[in-house]
Amino acid sequence: MDDGTELELISSITADVMTCLRRSQFFERLDDLLCPNAGGAGELCAGDYTLAKRVLQAGAFDSADWDDIFNVLRTQGACCDCEILYNVAESSRLKAQYWKSQAQGVKAKPQHGKAQ
Repeated sequence: MDDGTELELISSITADVMTCLRRSQFFERLDDLLCPNAGGAGELCAGDYTLAKRVLQAGAFDSADWDDIFNVLRTQGACCDCEILYNVAESSRLKAQYWKSQAQGVKAKPQHGKAQ
């Protein structure tokens, strides 16, 4: 498939993929891993989709659909787990925590860690 055809496909499925992700609470579940409600230490983003794959698998998404899902997320600026929450999710505790820290002049986005 050439780049133009692939971009057209991604564009044509984006709204439906995003609906499925929202309906399955994908963003909330990923946020629970990276920024738990209980305030404990969240898992580190490994700079890839390790945690997102775990959430998709638990949400009964077929692994055959993952390429489409990650292509859609990439076109929206998400090249890893934390960027899904920073750049694609409408809201997340991780994004809110980041901006609160920025406003207080405390720290920048956490660095990527090693895969768990």
